[in-house]
Amino acid sequence: MLKTLTHPYVLLSLAVLFWAGNSVVGRAYATDLPPVAMVFWRWVIAALVLLPICLKHFLRDFHIIRANLPYIAVQGLLSISAFNTLLYWGLHYTTVVNTSLIQAGMPVATLFFSILILKKGISKLAGLGIALSMIGVSWVITQGDLATLAQLELNPGDLLILIAVFVWSIYSVLLAKAPTGLSRLAFTLAMVLCGVIVLLPAYGWELSTGATFELNQHTLIAFAYIGLFPSVLSFLCWNRGVELVGANTAGVFLYLMPIFGAILGMIILGEGLQNFHFVGIALIVCGIWLSTRQK
Repeated sequence: MLKTLTHPYVLLSLAVLFWAGNSVVGRAYATDLPPVAMVFWRWVIAALVLLPICLKHFLRDFHIIRANLPYIAVQGLLSISAFNTLLYWGLHYTTVVNTSLIQAGMPVATLFFSILILKKGISKLAGLGIALSMIGVSWVITQGDLATLAQLELNPGDLLILIAVFVWSIYSVLLAKAPTGLSRLAFTLAMVLCGVIVLLPAYGWELSTGATFELNQHTLIAFAYIGLFPSVLSFLCWNRGVELVGANTAGVFLYLMPIFGAILGMIILGEGLQNFHFVGIALIVCGIWLSTRQK
C-alpha cells in the first residue's frame, strides 16, 4: 500500500487533486471568508508547517537569500500574494468548473510569457497550439459566445481567474532566473514569508472595510485544508514526483486539473457541465497537445 502511495504518478496526481480541491474550498466559502483573509491565514499556516521542514536549508542558504531578496520578494508577491488573492476573489463570482478549465491554460500561457520574457522562439505548431488554447479559454469565459468579448460583458470571476493564470505563468517563467545554489526548500520558505509580509497591508485594508469572518468549526476545517493540502502536501508530493520522473513528464499531470475540478465541483457543489464547457475542454486540450509536441 505504501509503495503504491509513493509511486511518482500517484504523488503527482495527488498534488493536482489537492490544488483542484483548493478551488472547491474557495468557492464553497466565498460568502464566509474574505479573499485576502483566506490567502493570508492559508500561508501563515503553511509557513508554520514548513518552518521545521525548511529551516535548516533556509539558515544554510540565508546569505544567498539576502543577496537576492528583491527577486525572491517579487516571486513571493506573484505566487503567494497576487495569484492566490485573485483566485479566491474570482471564485466569489464564478464556478469551480470554469476556474479549473481556465487554469488548464497555464502551460500555454507560460509558453507565451517564456517567448515574451526569455525571448525563446517556438515552432509554428506551438504557435497554433497557443492560439487554440486561448480560443478555448475565451470560449469558456464567454460561455460559447465570443461576440461578448466586443461588448465587454464578461463574468468578472472568469476575468480574475484569467489574470491569476497570467500572474502564475510569469512567476513560472521567472523561475528560470532563480539564484544558483539556493535549495528549493529554502527558496520556498523565503517566498512564503515574503508573500505573507506583502499581504499584511492588503489584509489590514480588508479588515478596515469591515470584511471579517467567524471562526467556527467549518471555517477551521477550511483553513486546515487550504493551509495543509494545497500548500504543504501538494508541494511535497509535486517536488518528489518531479524528482523521480522529471519536470517534462510531471507537467503533463497539470492537465488533470479541469477533470478533478469538474468532478469535485459536481460532487461537492452540485455544479454541472454545459455544452460550452466541452467545446472549451476540446480546444484547450488540442492546443496544449500541439504546443507541447516540441520543446
